[in-house]
Amino acid sequence: MFLIPDLWYTIKTTRKKGRGVFAAHDIEAGTIIGDYLGTIIRCNKSDEKKNGLYDMAGGLKYDILADPQKKGIQLINHSCANNCGIYPHQGHMLYFALRKIFKNEEVTVDYGLFAPDDTTITCNLRVCHCGSEICTGTMHSATRNFDSWERLVKKEFGRWYKKVPGKYGSELMPLQEYPSSIQQDRVKIYEYDLFGSEIKIAEKYNDRTLPTMFELRRRIRKTGRQLSLPRIQMIIYGIRGEMLLVKRINS
Repeated sequence: MFLIPDLWYTIKTTRKKGRGVFAAHDIEAGTIIGDYLGTIIRCNKSDEKKNGLYDMAGGLKYDILADPQKKGIQLINHSCANNCGIYPHQGHMLYFALRKIFKNEEVTVDYGLFAPDDTTITCNLRVCHCGSEICTGTMHSATRNFDSWERLVKKEFGRWYKKVPGKYGSELMPLQEYPSSIQQDRVKIYEYDLFGSEIKIAEKYNDRTLPTMFELRRRIRKTGRQLSLPRIQMIIYGIRGEMLLVKRINS
């Protein structure tokens, strides 16, 4: 379910990835994009070959299997340079803008997949086609801090962490109220991966020394752009884990 106005996004067919969601309006950092709704199922009971990658992990006892035929945030594609994050809230998984997202930019998220337990799900079924300059070639996540993520889910789900929000096979119902935005500075897990837009020119700064990681993240979130630092001869694509992704430039 989208929680942004209908005029703020469009759904288009993309090359190699099927449908995708594109911003039709600038979206500011922190904005809640939508709620991942679907059928409540037992953990890891979805058939990936049959259902595709539409199974979202919930609490300890359930997953959420979205219907790809319905309009919703399950149509948002994976990217290695994603501009959206996932936030657990009262038994629901919300998508929100990690940084400013520009009009005409594809709205993307990191699927953060583990290597599959099912040996019939081979690596070629999870190849990434995001097309980013920094694509890793896979939807599997090597940098996400899964222990920190699990602690965040437990904290923000509250009683729903160990309960099921309905009967198995029933639909997860929307919440009566939603937050309008996420303040990332208060949630330490979102200090990890963050990338500037690839459809806009880099934002130029005149720093003579490299700013702190906190300040670099703040700039990317606010401007939505990669960062150009010509005095120290680099363009910063983004941050993966605690590693800067940079391109050297001539002064």
